[in-house]
Amino acid sequence: MEKVNRYISFELLFAILFIVAFSLPWLDMGLVKIVGWDIPDIQKKVTKVTNFFSRNKESVYTTYVVYMIPVLSIMSALFWIALKKKTSRIFLLMDGILAFIVSLNLFYKIPKYGSGIYLLCATSILTIIYLIIVSRRKTEIIDEPVIETPPDGIDEELE
Repeated sequence: MEKVNRYISFELLFAILFIVAFSLPWLDMGLVKIVGWDIPDIQKKVTKVTNFFSRNKESVYTTYVVYMIPVLSIMSALFWIALKKKTSRIFLLMDGILAFIVSLNLFYKIPKYGSGIYLLCATSILTIIYLIIVSRRKTEIIDEPVIETPPDGIDEELE
């Protein structure tokens, strides 16, 4: 059985980086810097104004899906600390996929990107790659042949 240091791992590092990405500026226009935590509120205000003049009525609450990224990070970190490795990695994979989709969407919609979007995109890509490598490594280890013969000293002790 492998020993797991639950306080020093890539899983915790990625979870912390997702939360740090939310605290860095996502929109950087010189004097105006908007962090990730403020994006849903600003989008909600803009959507209310544009819905007033538009025929396509969008939901103002769909932007709050962005908050799922730090929530999934926190849940992944808590499961990792509780030594639920598989559950933690599943939450981290969902977090990485969602963060990648959100970061691509933000690259498309926001005029001047801040460092938070770059960190969010890089962390999501690295998380997905890391989890794919870890899952493949575990399946290779399981496929190794099992040794059927007992060690030399055990036969003499049984008699």
